[in-house]
Amino acid sequence: MVSAIASPAVAYCDCLEDIKQRLAKVSRILLGHSPMKHEGLDAEVVFLLLRKSLEQIAFSSLIAHKDIYEKVHADFAKTWRVKKLLERLEDIHPNFYPKPVDGPSVDEKGIRHFLDVKEGFLTRDEFVFLYDKCSEVLHTWNPFRQDPRVVHTARPMAEWVQRIHRLLNIHYVQLVDMDEVWLVEMHNAVDGKVHAYPATSPPPGAAP
Repeated sequence: MVSAIASPAVAYCDCLEDIKQRLAKVSRILLGHSPMKHEGLDAEVVFLLLRKSLEQIAFSSLIAHKDIYEKVHADFAKTWRVKKLLERLEDIHPNFYPKPVDGPSVDEKGIRHFLDVKEGFLTRDEFVFLYDKCSEVLHTWNPFRQDPRVVHTARPMAEWVQRIHRLLNIHYVQLVDMDEVWLVEMHNAVDGKVHAYPATSPPPGAAP
């Protein structure tokens, strides 16, 4: 049996609660709610919320390590290409990216198993693609350009939101230079909130 862990994980959960709220607002806009009463401005809000959600994903796995977090976060102001930012993160923490899992399933011995999610989630490469597309919208369009302002997102925005949810719904986050991971659920069955539980790094398909 695992138990909830203390303040660093609480801070991580707070980050994910922030992501949940942002994605919920994006979904409302995509369903027709217009907070700005203007289609173009609503689109800008969607891309801004998605970009900030991606930033939270990028930095959240460092949150238990304040000195490392502050160092990398400060670099973000000078690193405008997300691909370079992720490479910087990976230099410090190669396993920073969340690992989505399905489960739990319980076998005849009462052991819980969490199986790796193979598809349908936001991959690291898709993270870079989506972040760059979000960034395009946040810059003022050059009025002398002759081509129409069109952002090709490859997938419908609702599908991108689904892929982020699939990434985070239940996932492991690896701590820096430690064997410990947190098993994180975005929607706890009791209170609906984000919860994190400690575990040693499991082999694929193993229970924490």
